[in-house]
Amino acid sequence: MTNRQRAAEAEKVSVAYQIALTQLGVKTVEEALELWSAVPATRAVATSDAWLAQAIHLVMTRRTMARALAMAYYRLIRALLTGRTVADPDKPEPEYVTLAMLRQEFKELAGKQTPPEGADAKPASKDVPAAGDGWELADDDNALDEEHIPVEDLDGDSAAEAERLERLAEEEAVTVLDALGPANLEEKLTAINPERPAVEVDAAREEAHFQAGTRQAAAAERVVLDGARGTVWNNAERDKRVIGYVRMSRTGTPCGWCAMLISRGPVYRSESAAEYADGDKYHDNCHCVAEPVFSREQYASALFDVNRKYHELWPQVTKGLSGKAAVSAWRRFIRQEQQLAQEASRSRALEADRA
Repeated sequence: MTNRQRAAEAEKVSVAYQIALTQLGVKTVEEALELWSAVPATRAVATSDAWLAQAIHLVMTRRTMARALAMAYYRLIRALLTGRTVADPDKPEPEYVTLAMLRQEFKELAGKQTPPEGADAKPASKDVPAAGDGWELADDDNALDEEHIPVEDLDGDSAAEAERLERLAEEEAVTVLDALGPANLEEKLTAINPERPAVEVDAAREEAHFQAGTRQAAAAERVVLDGARGTVWNNAERDKRVIGYVRMSRTGTPCGWCAMLISRGPVYRSESAAEYADGDKYHDNCHCVAEPVFSREQYASALFDVNRKYHELWPQVTKGLSGKAAVSAWRRFIRQEQQLAQEASRSRALEADRA
């Protein structure tokens, strides 16, 4: 298997990983909203303990799945791009594995995030790619590749670090879900004027319940996805073969801040500590990932077309500006660009309907 073939497969694996991760996030949101629907708008505080226990169980269960997916992904792309892989801290590892073993491990976990056979494969929203959108790896002779891939250990105690991060994640989940769910709802309900007509009060309560539910579901999704993103990031941080990372978005509609990070292109370890650390920061409803970079040639991939585009546009959009002013100008530009793209898409749809 040539280096070019391995690089091409690594691109497919990257796309597959991001799609599977997005689908996992969609499922988390759906389940979080379903749990929230059982919380009465007028008795949120009284039922919050039971709801929170269920919500935390959901988040940590889904997060475990996300971590396993990310570990399998990291092991496979590292093998494809460097000829070496890393040990899985959750299982004993031989001195070597094969590409076929790593492919199978990843495909099994990524496949769990796809819709069942015969189900509608359309994304749950316009920002979510369909599960069948190029995720399946080709079943060719390479899938039977039995070449030995040496297994290397990363610096530090991987299992202990993973355990520490999971404790912190559960603490964060308890805090944010309670704050954005029951506490948020109670605050909104308190602000409703009870002297208004009953029909308006009821409508306001329903809206408050909906808004609080949406906020807590978005936070639940972020904590779950952070399990995967954190696994890749922490592996890369302790991996001497990683020289940096590239911020990526699969949605095609990143927020202004994420688009700024995407515009930086490859961020190498030699960059300032603050700038490098930005790669592991995510907000609610964020579907970006930090892709580890093992060589400078890796950035030539078509996966990074948006990065190169934004990198060229940044100095043009922010000319003469710096700091917050530059970021504000960039955010305005990204919003305008996305609005124009949406209008163009609507126009094409209307023309197609008329045809």
